Formats: sequence, structure tokens, C-alpha cells
Amino acid sequence: MFYFINEYLLAKNSSVEHAAIDRVRLFNQFHQPAKIVTKTYDRLLHGTVTAIKLPDEQILNMFDFFQQTTSVESRFVRTDDLKLPVEYAVTVGADFSEVTNGDNLVSKVGFIPGTIGRVYYQEFLDNQGNPLSTDLWDWRGFKSSTQYFGQNGKLIMQRYYNLAGQTVLEEYYVADVKGNPLLSRVILRNYQHQSERFFQNRDDLFNFFIAELSRLDSTTTTFISDRPGTGVQPLLRLNDDSHKYVNVPIYHAKDINEPLHSPLDGYLQPAFDNLTHFDGVITATNKQAQHLQRRFPNGHVMVMPNVTTTARSQAPLRPITERKNQLLYVGRLAPDRQLEQLIRVVALVKKDINNVRCDLYGYGDAKYVDQLKKLVADLQLEKQVRLCGYQPDLSGVYDNYQILLNTALANGGPMAMQEAMAHGLPVISYQFNYGPADFIDDGVTGYVIKPGDQLTMSKRILELQASPQKLTAFSEAAYAQLHDHQTATKVWHRWQRALGL
Repeated sequence: MFYFINEYLLAKNSSVEHAAIDRVRLFNQFHQPAKIVTKTYDRLLHGTVTAIKLPDEQILNMFDFFQQTTSVESRFVRTDDLKLPVEYAVTVGADFSEVTNGDNLVSKVGFIPGTIGRVYYQEFLDNQGNPLSTDLWDWRGFKSSTQYFGQNGKLIMQRYYNLAGQTVLEEYYVADVKGNPLLSRVILRNYQHQSERFFQNRDDLFNFFIAELSRLDSTTTTFISDRPGTGVQPLLRLNDDSHKYVNVPIYHAKDINEPLHSPLDGYLQPAFDNLTHFDGVITATNKQAQHLQRRFPNGHVMVMPNVTTTARSQAPLRPITERKNQLLYVGRLAPDRQLEQLIRVVALVKKDINNVRCDLYGYGDAKYVDQLKKLVADLQLEKQVRLCGYQPDLSGVYDNYQILLNTALANGGPMAMQEAMAHGLPVISYQFNYGPADFIDDGVTGYVIKPGDQLTMSKRILELQASPQKLTAFSEAAYAQLHDHQTATKVWHRWQRALGL
């Protein structure tokens, strides 16, 4: 079994999670059992994986594992299903219902966001309106845990249940120096014929969970840590014959200009301090692999694409000149992506193409997004620039655009760059580590621009927009590059060779 270790899968995911999702689909497509492992307690997880069309058997959450709820048929639970006392009155609201006994508010029943009345929690109150406890309901329609609160309203304990309502996990909290709940002990109850197992925190529980996955696997177990902050430590503590790999999805050094000598990212440092413990290190770009191999000559570094395609015959290219929208950005909306510069590039292009259109897809901090919106307004680009939010699947979006732009400071190999090229979008990007020089054939499938050179980027955009023939040639070259070299079969063969499958 292959396990890809992640922190979570959310409604809005980064390229780390998207890469893991694509990889687990690839492995299972070629009949190699694989699962994404997640650590975070998330009652919405199975609603999320249903929305992204990922089968339940390809996801394994730590809490589901210990609660024995990895595979549960979902049902829609409403307030009426809670079997409230007949003398209670229920007042239904948009986000929650209030439950009263005479004049006393005794409970609130909250709904899962985006649903009409699907139960998410039931809060119980004392006669002064203070919280006593809260039952937390899973998206699939069962009571998953209960939180208990002290006299000050702070969390003091949480219990987790199996489907029979038996307690399988307990967490105890104390107040930290600021008076906020601090997890002090975790108790795993009646697991594998042992009444109690004690852990200091969830990290220790996760270490035990990863070890159990290896112990219970009758075949050879292989772990790939996708999020260094989540997966490195439990794998360092795992001393058995399982195979262990560290994926490097980020720029590995603290100084973006010193990949060979700058201190490493804090989460990656323990892995590179103990390279002999791991079977290999995985990265998405040749350049990062070269830098890591030079820095750690005794390490085994391999390059594995995050993006796979189909054969050309299975995904015909939509002619670039038929696409109504010109410019596209896909990724996080964050300061290190320098999107202010991207927006200013659009302002420069507008001087020659008044109806130019640039759409930005992604999510980010609300304060930064507001800054971008203000800049768009200040530059009078409301008709030219749109912030379109996050979409989990952009496969149908790429075919409506002509050019992908990227103005980032650094990256671990942006997935969007190759996804766009697979749909025939040339890429115009600042040069940075890592991605542009690896993915873009400068002057053939796009352009690599000196960092910060907004004028040159705008000129390259205008150059392609002015010549349908050149734009078409770039589009066809980008499309061919991905569909000739990164089909699912070819990428799978690379995995087979690398892992000895």
C-alpha cells in the first residue's frame, strides 16, 4: 500500500493537495493501491472528497481510522431527526435553529454551511445561556464527538465516538498562559485489546497512527510525505522496513537567492539531517533536484511531474484564436505572488488593447485580496481584471483563455503552469526558482522574463496578441510538450522505475 501523508483536504486546497489528489488517482488507475492520509479532525472531509469525486477508499483520516468510520454511508440528518423532547419548541433560522423549553433557550442546532438544515452541531446551554457541551455531527450523518466546557466557557474535554456511540478517544485541555485551551493529554480507548493508551498531543497520536498503518499492512508499505510539517517527524520515528520518501513541494531554502547555501526550511531540515533514514527525496523540477543533489550529494533525489495528460487523440486542442479571454492567472492570492505587478502589467497592455481581459483564480488572505481590489479600482481596470475566486477543477476553464501569466518570487514548481500548457496556453512568467526555466521553452512555448520587468512582460503579451499565427504556434507547442512527454502512462512508468514497482 502507498500512503501519501497530508495535513488535510479542504474545500479550498493548495497545489500540495491537488498534486496528492492527482497522484492517488494515477496510482489507482494503474491498479496500485494508494491512499491520501490526513491528520486533521474534519467532519466535512467526506463531503469534500465527494465534491471532488475522490472515492472514500482513496482517503484515510486518522480520526476516521480510530473511530472506525472510514466507510460510512451518508444520510441527511435534520433537526427533526435529533429526537428532541416533545415539549421543546424549535425556531428555524437560516444558519441554526433555536430550541426552547418554555421561555428558556436550552439548545442551538447549527447547519452545515451551504446546506438547507443539514445538522452540523448541537449546542447545549445552562439556564444562564452558558455553553455546557456541544455535539459535533459528521457530514455523513452521525454524532462524531462531544465538546465539554468549563464554567468560563472554555473547552476542557472532547470525546470521539464510533458508530455505536462508544468513546474511542478523549482529549483533555488545560488553560495556557493566556487562558486559552491547551491540549494536555490524549487517551485512545479499547484499541487492539488495550483499554488505554496515553499520548501527550495529536502529533504523538499521529506518529502512532502512521506506525499502525505500516504494522497492519500485509504487503510492503510505502509512505510519501507531501507536507513536510506533517509527514517528516512520524516517518523519522518509524523504524521498520517500510519505504519512506519526502516530497519537497516548496522552495526548500529560507533565502530565495541562495538555494545551495541558505538555511533550509524548518520543516525540511530534520529530513535532510537524516537522509539515510529515507529512500529518496522527490521534487517536481529538474533545477530543484540539481540544487538538492549538489547540496546533499549522498541523497537520492528524483524528479516526478505533478501534472499528467492524455494522448493527443483523447484531448483535442481547442484553437487558441477561438478563445474569448486573453489572460489568466491561477494560484494563491498572496504577496509572494506579486500580483500587484501582474495587475500593473495589464494596465500597460490596456494602453494598446483597451478590451484586454485578465482573470485571477485562487484564494488568499482577505486583507490582501482587498488590496488587490483597491489597486484594480485605482488603475481603473474594473472591466479588465476580475478576481474569480477558487475553483477546485479548472479543466474546463483553461480552454477559454489564451495566455497564462506568473509574477511570483519563488515556488516549488507551479502546477498551474503545466496544467495551462496541457490546454495549449503559452506561459509568460518571471524567472524564479522553480518552474519557469524547467517548464517553458523560451520563445517556443512562452517567455521567461527578468523578475520585475513589467514592461517586457507587457510587450511579450502584445506581441502574441498581435500575431494569431505566432500565438497559435506557441499554443500548439505548449500542448505538444505536455501531451507528448507527460501522459499518464509515461509518468506512471517513471514512478515504476523510481520505486522499483
